[in-house]
Amino acid sequence: MLRAAGIVALIVLAACNSNSPKPAHSPSPIVAQGNWTENITFSGEITGHMAGIVPDVGEQKSQCTGGRTHNGDTWADSFYGTVDSGSDVWGVVFQIVNFRGPGTYLDSSVTVEVHSADTTKVWQSRSGDKVTFTLDRSQQAGTIHATLTNATTGKDGLTLTGQWNCKQ
Repeated sequence: MLRAAGIVALIVLAACNSNSPKPAHSPSPIVAQGNWTENITFSGEITGHMAGIVPDVGEQKSQCTGGRTHNGDTWADSFYGTVDSGSDVWGVVFQIVNFRGPGTYLDSSVTVEVHSADTTKVWQSRSGDKVTFTLDRSQQAGTIHATLTNATTGKDGLTLTGQWNCKQ
């Protein structure tokens, strides 16, 4: 009887260790590219409206630290989109180096940058530029009103006004 039980156990064990396909692990959710809606008006050296982002290509990736940021850390959002029906892709970067939670960040407490995809054209918030940046409770949406300096000429060159989001 024990011998028969041992043989059955060996057969079951052999069947369990066979080369049968193993179930695949469930993949992490994939976030569709190009799904962040934006509502930002550009005026000055770039004029028009950015309504969304474009799909990631190579080093050109839209990303946001969102709700994972803790007080004292750096919170950041960078995304790429087109203005109106133009084909030029523009990068927009918001960065808070000393994050204090959701709320309003003014002037030098937040950095704002707009650049061409090849970074040959750049506008940045600098000392003296007026910036009002709000971050909602989710840390994935808010508003922007910023005057940016042309990095080449050193003069005011671009104003951003509107709503942004990086909700996935």
